[in-house]
Amino acid sequence: MELLSNVIRPILGCDNSKKVWVNKLLGFDGINLMDEFEKKKKEHLNPVLFEAGAGLLDSQSFEYQIAYLLYLFAKLGVEGLTLTKTTAILDDNEKKTAGQLIGLLKKHIDVDSAAEQKLAKALKARNKLVHRFLIDNIERFVDAHERTLLVKEIRELRGQIRASIKSLDPLIILLSKYVENEPVDIYLKEAKGAFMLSFEA
Repeated sequence: MELLSNVIRPILGCDNSKKVWVNKLLGFDGINLMDEFEKKKKEHLNPVLFEAGAGLLDSQSFEYQIAYLLYLFAKLGVEGLTLTKTTAILDDNEKKTAGQLIGLLKKHIDVDSAAEQKLAKALKARNKLVHRFLIDNIERFVDAHERTLLVKEIRELRGQIRASIKSLDPLIILLSKYVENEPVDIYLKEAKGAFMLSFEA
């Protein structure tokens, strides 16, 4: 660890382009610096990067859920929503940001205040996670205590996203059964079962 400290200390003493050089040191440009360093980096950065990756999946799930909800409402015949447009959005052939998707939902559906607040908090958390969160905090990666705090911060952001997902899940399950005769809840159980069986392969 003394070697690691000797490498990091002069870099952290330089204010100009600090993020760039810490980023290079940590190897995100694909360059392997040394075997021992790579092992330590993987061991100590994995908790942060795992939570960040899980947060990205949460963010994509949040966006897809809203797109699917718009599609279901279009299929239900809600005025102003067409199957052509919502299918294109769902298939990612028509690009919409998470904010634009929420805007469409609020424009065509009467969203109650509680749900609207959860959507707003989830959107804010999603935007923070997806845009620059890691690079804006990369200087904290070299400090053990700060890494622990980063994991906690990411989990809090994920919690806000997942709270919105969870609140919309019952509506998604109900509509998918009614509109498409799709038992989403059964699919979820089957997916969990398949995942658990994959460990036995």
